[in-house]
Amino acid sequence: MHLQLNNLSDKELLLRFRKFREREAAGVLLDRYSHLLVAVCLPGLDAQHPADTVFPDLTVRLYNQLQSPAGKINDAIHGMVQQYFGKVRKGGGPQPAVRELEYRIEQAGSNPIEKTALAGQLENALGRLIPEDMELLNEFYLEHITLREIARRRHTAPAQIRERIRGIRQSVATFMKEAAYE
Repeated sequence: MHLQLNNLSDKELLLRFRKFREREAAGVLLDRYSHLLVAVCLPGLDAQHPADTVFPDLTVRLYNQLQSPAGKINDAIHGMVQQYFGKVRKGGGPQPAVRELEYRIEQAGSNPIEKTALAGQLENALGRLIPEDMELLNEFYLEHITLREIARRRHTAPAQIRERIRGIRQSVATFMKEAAYE
């Protein structure tokens, strides 16, 4: 069974684990992402956080995290490890509204009704943005201009542009969440 599950995508494995409670699917995911867990944990290992206590604890946490419907596995691993070692930084990962929107988009899959509804909500949310934010989104997402080039044109740092795009994404996700509840 394990060999058959290895050929499935993460999305399919998560579906099987969440819907049908197939523990083997969770095992494949844990096996698939264990190297990432180790790589993210290595810098934090010390006398206070020895490997023989860190890895079992984080593996159990990751297994429990797989049961929740929102987010991507690699984001969950990174956030969980940062939180475990007390290195949670402000604005470190996607905000809840962005994660929920990503989950809704992922769930829409090939459902044309849901896709149409999401497209309409996205159009309305983008219409609520100020022109400068729309221009920034167009440059970055549609024209594929690099952050460095946009920052050079606007006489600012790439990190500021990155944070502004992150804020715009959060605003759009919030607008879409509000529209979904109306």
